[in-house]
Amino acid sequence: MTEKAPSTIKLPRRLRAVAELISVNAVVADIGTDHGLLPVYLALTGHARQVFASDISDDSLNAARRLAAKYNVSNKITFINAPGLNGIAQSGVDTIVIAGLGGETIVDILNKTPWQKRQNVKLILQPQSKLYILARFLYNNDYTISQTKTVIDKGRQYAILHADTYGCTAEVDQ
Repeated sequence: MTEKAPSTIKLPRRLRAVAELISVNAVVADIGTDHGLLPVYLALTGHARQVFASDISDDSLNAARRLAAKYNVSNKITFINAPGLNGIAQSGVDTIVIAGLGGETIVDILNKTPWQKRQNVKLILQPQSKLYILARFLYNNDYTISQTKTVIDKGRQYAILHADTYGCTAEVDQ
């Protein structure tokens, strides 16, 4: 008897808020995917047209693969073992998610991959620390933070930024 795959996956509030900023039918790269919760959710719900899950850690990427297999969505996710955005540039990605890394690490990743700016890729960024470093980088490099969300998850406050070249809105979600 084969075990039926679960039909839903529960995201922590911060990742749910990130997912809400992703446009339907987007081609998404989740950088630093860790255990792959967001890519599996996007594949399972059909929210994204294509999903790339990238991580520098073999262990994390293997955990993401196992989670995708558990939910029978392995064929909908491309797994990439690489630092930052290496291996993503030629994939047609229109949305990059970098969540759960420090602000200075996110800056380092973006500095090393100017193609994402030239291609006007939507950035959804959720720094774990040093938000001011990330915000200053975005400002100094002509990005526009067009939307912000603040989410409380398990007693901790998280800032989520949508950076692109369009207008500006702010939202608080508790």
